[in-house]
Amino acid sequence: MTKWLSSSFASATVRLMLQLVLVILLAYLLLSWSPLDPINAYLGGNLYSVSAQQKAELTVQLGLDQSVAQQFLHWFNELISGNLGYSNLYQQSVSEIIKDKLPLSLLLIGLSWLASLFMGYLLGLLAGLFQGRFVDRVINQSAWLLACIPSFWLGMLLISLFSVALSLTPVCCAAPIGMRFEEQSFWSMSQHLLLPVMTLALVHMAPIILHTREKVIDVLNSDYVVYSHLHGDSKRQVVSFHVLKNSVLPAIVLHFASFAELFGGSILAETVFNFPGLGASIVKAGLANDTALLMGCTLISALLVFCGNLIANGLSKYLLAGESK
Repeated sequence: MTKWLSSSFASATVRLMLQLVLVILLAYLLLSWSPLDPINAYLGGNLYSVSAQQKAELTVQLGLDQSVAQQFLHWFNELISGNLGYSNLYQQSVSEIIKDKLPLSLLLIGLSWLASLFMGYLLGLLAGLFQGRFVDRVINQSAWLLACIPSFWLGMLLISLFSVALSLTPVCCAAPIGMRFEEQSFWSMSQHLLLPVMTLALVHMAPIILHTREKVIDVLNSDYVVYSHLHGDSKRQVVSFHVLKNSVLPAIVLHFASFAELFGGSILAETVFNFPGLGASIVKAGLANDTALLMGCTLISALLVFCGNLIANGLSKYLLAGESK
């Protein structure tokens, strides 16, 4: 057992290193092809407000006089030493920015992940148990509809309904203006988190609904459920001992495996709601051609997605091992 764990850990570490290197190389290469002028982005679009000499000095100061390969090697050497660089957009170190904004993104993603898993599994279970009935048709068609809706469009729709028309929730942000997230009351936190969490949860629970529905139907039509009915077990006992046991873990595995989609959706949701998390910083860094900030955020994003896929892989192996016994 110890040898297997050591081998799995070594294999996961090697895969993580290879994936991070590939992500870093690809991200830096794509950023170098960006049509945006870094100097113009740094000056906020006021390129003509500086002289040619000042522009040349800024080019040297930002290291843009070097080739792409030299810039990458310099950034990579700093990364190895634990320095993620300095953000020209925020005028502070990338590590401090990530430390400040990552917890908000993790909170948003975590709440959305739990909400979409709970609601998706419950609705999928209901649809499977009442296959072919009105409840099943409504849930199934709603899931397919949600699967086709982009998160940014759904976010704007919820803002229009709950914030503008009904005035029940704040229009944007993670806290009232001039106040940090942790300084507000629990009720205020809930109000500011409600719409972003609802947006991500509604969009990403559709695969859970459809997958759970099919799994529940397969279990109900299986030989061991028929055998259980023949022995006089009630429907409640069948659901408790067979349906739940064989459908919960696959739903969790699927949800971990779709972590990349959830993280990508959070970037759009944070932009729509002006939520000051890591996703919004990625968008701002890309528009401002802030290489250090974008690379730092990309690195952290790759780590989060890898962890989600690693957990899904481990759970799927556990599930397959249980089925083979």
